[in-house]
Parts: sequence; structure tokens; C-alpha cells
Amino acid sequence: MEVDSKKALRTLNPRSVWLPVIIGLAIVTFIAFRDDKINEESLQSMLRISILAIVLAFLFLISKDLLNTARVKLVGNGAFGIKEALRIVFLWEFAIAVVPPIIGPVAVVIYIIHKHGVDVGRALAYALLLAMMDNIFFLTASPIALLLTNGAALPQSELIQNELGGSLSYFFYLSYGLIAFYISFKISALLLFPSAVKNLLQWLAQLPFLKKWGARLSNRADELYEVSKELRGKTISFWLKLVGLTYALWIVKLGVLNMLVVGFVPISLNEHLTLLSRHLIMWLVMLVSPTPGSAGTAEYIFPAFFEDFLGEYTFVASLIWRLISFYPYLIIGALILPGWIKKLVGKNK
Repeated sequence: MEVDSKKALRTLNPRSVWLPVIIGLAIVTFIAFRDDKINEESLQSMLRISILAIVLAFLFLISKDLLNTARVKLVGNGAFGIKEALRIVFLWEFAIAVVPPIIGPVAVVIYIIHKHGVDVGRALAYALLLAMMDNIFFLTASPIALLLTNGAALPQSELIQNELGGSLSYFFYLSYGLIAFYISFKISALLLFPSAVKNLLQWLAQLPFLKKWGARLSNRADELYEVSKELRGKTISFWLKLVGLTYALWIVKLGVLNMLVVGFVPISLNEHLTLLSRHLIMWLVMLVSPTPGSAGTAEYIFPAFFEDFLGEYTFVASLIWRLISFYPYLIIGALILPGWIKKLVGKNK
């Protein structure tokens, strides 16, 4: 397997931050002009959030990155120190912020891990495993969220239905179906039936109407089979730790919004659960977003999920949420990561 260095470096570039920023600002401006309730006075309500809520939100965000660092170290099995694993996490987060979710940053993550001194085959295994675990979380946690909230985690929105031509339910089930297909294929290829999947892909590569993609399909078949060798020897303890870290980091990541909401309005324990559940479902909906980092999409659908909690604070809360959970990674990318990338590329040429 060869890593497309040029494509990866185009993504890991400070200039990549401008597109999500422009799209995000455009959608926020559109929302502000469309909604008569958004004015100078309502924007000043941003200052009403408690300082403690901001501090807790940042603590949750830092905890998420530390948990992800621990997960990268676990998957790397000694290949990375804490510093290297943290660098991978920040480069990964930057890639997430500048790549459309529907495409995903896996190819960039493979490049990042490879440049940390890991051979390409293992870099592919680590990147696919991390991406697969995130999708397994979505696939397993969302039905639990819907069950625990009696369906309240998936709200109805006439505005979304009218303007996008589909309900939130439609986009949720579309995303869920795509993830289910992806996970079924990956688990089959990497863990359950690697030989059968390899033979199937190689057979497909020989079909006349797939001739154009034949070589690529055959290469992917070989790559997936090699990755399966890397993963099949893992212990039950490894898988339990990996699942635990994945669930923990996503719960903490989703909890950032909970901390911001309580900075505006008091909510009960059950409402905390509903907030977490809605945030999870919103992430699933955003996975089919065509914009980099779901820029614009997140701001646009935020009221449909959280207006009944936040009321007059919905717009300003969405701004603070994105400022805390999204834009810091763009800033890190613009200011710090170019030096890291230059060092890595130069060291591993």
C-alpha cells in the first residue's frame, strides 16, 4: 500500500481552515437574518452563561482528548509515547474539522500514524480500528439513547422537513444505515471472514464492468487481509479496554454541550440524559453532511434538537458550543500543526 502524501498534506494545511470558517459564518449570518428574535439584545445574552459552565465545558473537552490519547496508545501497543499519541489526536481532530464527515479523514489518519514511524500496513490497521470503534459506538449507543428517552432523542422539525425535503428521522436512518453497512463489511473483512471477503473482492475486481477499478479493488483486498492478521490476535482484555475508552471519550465529548446548557438554564438528571441522547443523534445526522467539519450543518440543525431546552438562548448557545468544541482545533491547526507536520515529514523522508 502507498500513502497519498500530497493529498494528506493538502488537508493538513493552514489554508484548509478557511472553507469551514466561511461556511459556518455564512450559515450563522443566514440564521440571524431569518430569525426576528435574534437581535443585539439576544446576542448580549451570551454573557449570561456562568463562568463555571465554560470551565467545565473545557475540562470535558480536555478529558475527551486525553481519553482519545489513551486509546491511541492502547491501539499502538507501545508504538507511541504520550506526546506522540497526543500529537496524533490533535492532527486527527484538525483533519475532522476540515474534511466532510461523509468522506471521513481515515486516509489522512493513516498518513499521520505512518509519519510517526509506523509501517504503512500497521498504520492502516490502527486507523481502520479507531474509525471502526467510533462507528460501533454510534451503532450501539443510538438505539440505547432512543430506548431510554422513549424516542425523545429524535425530535421532529417542520422547518428541517420543509427546507431540506426530509425529516431528521430520514437523515438519522440514512446515516445509521450507511454506518451499519460499513461496520458489517469491516467486521467481516477484518475479524470474522477475512479470507472470504478477500476472495470476494478479488472476484469482483475481475468483472468486466469493474475493470476500471479492478487493480484498486484487488489492492484493497490484500490490504484488508493483512490488517486482519494484525487484529485477530488481540486479547479480550484489549477489546474491553478499547470499547470502554471509546464509550468514555464519546460520552465526555457529548457532555460538553450539557455543561454549556446548565450555564444558561437549570435541567434535571433526566433532561441531562435526553440532552446527551439528542447530541448523539445529532452527530449521526451530521455524519452525512457534505461540508468540512459539518460547518453550517451543525449550526443549522442545532435549534431542532435543543431549542426546547434553551429557548431564547438557543442561538447564542450554539455559537458558544461551536467556539469551544470546533474552532479550537482549527486554531491549533493554523498555528501549531504546520511545524509538527514539517518536523514529521522531514524526519521520515
